[in-house]
Amino acid sequence: MPGNPLQQSILRTISYFDLAHFPLTKEELWRFLWTSSAGKAEEFFAVLSGVSFLEEKYGYYFLRGQSADVVERRRAVVPTDQKLEKSRRAARLLRLVPFLRAVFVCNSVGREVAKPESDIDFFIVTETNRLWIARFFANLILRLFGLRTYGKKQRDRVCLSFFVDRAHMDLSPWRVAPDDVHFAYWIVQMIPVYDPEGLYHAFLETNRWLKNFLPNAMISLRATVQSQRRSVWHRFWETLWCGAYGDLIENQAREIQKSLLSRSVKTKAEQKDHGVVIQPGIVKLHENDTRASYRAAWLNKINEAKSYVS
Repeated sequence: MPGNPLQQSILRTISYFDLAHFPLTKEELWRFLWTSSAGKAEEFFAVLSGVSFLEEKYGYYFLRGQSADVVERRRAVVPTDQKLEKSRRAARLLRLVPFLRAVFVCNSVGREVAKPESDIDFFIVTETNRLWIARFFANLILRLFGLRTYGKKQRDRVCLSFFVDRAHMDLSPWRVAPDDVHFAYWIVQMIPVYDPEGLYHAFLETNRWLKNFLPNAMISLRATVQSQRRSVWHRFWETLWCGAYGDLIENQAREIQKSLLSRSVKTKAEQKDHGVVIQPGIVKLHENDTRASYRAAWLNKINEAKSYVS
């Protein structure tokens, strides 16, 4: 294991992205540097070429012997861009949904590793105490337009598996470990596609625990989100469903949707599974949560560091 703290941070960072076969540019390596106070970026760039366990090709840095990952990353550019454009079209439809406040793209598209067969994952923020109403209409609209994942129909369709309301944007309680590396990178690699109130900034600030692990991470919007007014339909239903009557509709929407969940989802929620969470202000339905295994693989990769260090 390299003794230099900066080299340790570089190794931790490049090891994580090596698991995804995703080499980094020097700017990305600096931005995503794991737990380091490396000083100025210019100083970091000056020493980067001297790091013994790294190789560089076409401006991408990776662990020695992993040059094929450069090809993999280049192949992901086209499907990622295509799916990002489709996600923006889907988000334009979701602006009709009452109490929906923001839509962020995450997972393979947000991480820029999408394949042609990949779906499109959305992380959605709703108004406080109106999550289930927003979730009902989001699912309904995307189903009507044939854009929702359904059964084996996954490619280019939207997966709506993670909702929070604006009072529950702090995701730290749902980490699988204090240093939940996959969760941390998952958050900072989100791309906002509908965010008229600028909630992404507030979302990152609420998750300030990220600064302990990713101090250099970009905390501004990664995509330009044009100002989008709420529709007349949107404003009408929000006015109608405010107050006690809205609470009644919210409760009904919650009970109806919970009754439609599979037995496996309900069981995992009852077992306090961090992949499946159904609580006030949050619905997270990741039955195949890979964060723990990803973290274990990451730590194992770091422990193998001696094979990369001359």
